[in-house]
Amino acid sequence: MTNLNMMHKLKSTLTTLIFFAALVTVQAQEKVEKTFTGIKSIRLTTASGNGTIKKSTSNQVKVTVEYTYDEDDYTPEFDLSGDRLYIEEDFRRSRWTKGYSEWTLEIPDGLELEFKTGSGNIEVSGINVELNSNTGSGNIEVDRVIGEVRANTGSGNISLRDIDGRTTANTGSGSIRLENIKLKDGARFNTGSGNIRAREVEGELDFNTGSGNIEVEEATITGPSSFNTGSGNARVILASPLSNDLSLNTGSGNATLDFNGQEIEGVFYMKAGDKDDISAPFRFDKEYEEDRGWRGRKNYVKEAKVGSKDIRIRISTGSGRAVVRK
Repeated sequence: MTNLNMMHKLKSTLTTLIFFAALVTVQAQEKVEKTFTGIKSIRLTTASGNGTIKKSTSNQVKVTVEYTYDEDDYTPEFDLSGDRLYIEEDFRRSRWTKGYSEWTLEIPDGLELEFKTGSGNIEVSGINVELNSNTGSGNIEVDRVIGEVRANTGSGNISLRDIDGRTTANTGSGSIRLENIKLKDGARFNTGSGNIRAREVEGELDFNTGSGNIEVEEATITGPSSFNTGSGNARVILASPLSNDLSLNTGSGNATLDFNGQEIEGVFYMKAGDKDDISAPFRFDKEYEEDRGWRGRKNYVKEAKVGSKDIRIRISTGSGRAVVRK
């Protein structure tokens, strides 16, 4: 047999193998669809399955799951108790069974939804819902939602956009991104080692990160608010006049409050490691050193009362710059 014939035969064999491999993959994928009426709350628990939640075109709840697990190892289970729907994955042998699952829930407005997954991603969009979402190592994305939102992940990222309602978000080592958020009754956002970036946010804000940066643009502060990072930079740019207490602190980065053309008023307390690291577009009433309590080191403090408002504004850094911009 010539080399050319051998190459043609090998190519034909590989093509056949690829065809049968694709056929096996298609055949291995299963799909289950369920429809429910009269549901007021849903709890979905998965091991590693991704979940997409979107608005239903009717008053019914439609659940679709597509999976490639062996049917001898895996069964999606549905339990209806009154107006409560419980959904979970039953693994007969081990949750480490080879395969994957993809969940899609189409739900009407006004439901309560709890979604827990070990390592899957969660996407929710275009509904009025009370949402409690938790994933161990996946990402959470929530878009165009009216209602209370709670988002928690161990090591994934959280993205929230166009939210109107009370909101909290926590991640151990991921980043948090916010855009066009109207926060009611306070809002808390925490990450252990990621960044927090926000744009067009309104409410009483509480942002905290252990070692990341905090960047807030076009902020409307409606209640006492704080922004804290252990070793990153923190910058807040206002979109409206400040009428509430604000605290902006970093351990080793720069802390900057930008009034963005708004009138500067309030009782200012600004602290840094050196007096030259404190700057503001107004004169200070008082300047003094403060004992840091570590190896005899000192902090430098500058205070000022500007305008008629008595709101308290604290800007502090351990080793960076404390700055107010007009």
